[in-house]
Amino acid sequence: MFKISDIMEKEIVNINNGRKLGFIGDIEIDTNDGTIKSLVVYNDNSKLYLLGRSEMYSISWKNIVKIGCDTILVDYKDSNIINEVDI
Repeated sequence: MFKISDIMEKEIVNINNGRKLGFIGDIEIDTNDGTIKSLVVYNDNSKLYLLGRSEMYSISWKNIVKIGCDTILVDYKDSNIINEVDI
């Protein structure tokens, strides 16, 4: 068992390419059954940050492969980018 505050400090890593996607910014919960549906991840990539943008991803809970001490490994396809957010 874990607390939401515990997983929000872990970095998200894609197992398909080893890319660091960022950190959890929000969690989507199904209020009908109380389950976590997806993680919303924000990536302030330094290149995008200099342009005043940030990427945001929605990663389904079923795509989480492993929750470790410092990272969460996910099976993620890059086509799932929600959008780029102007900051």
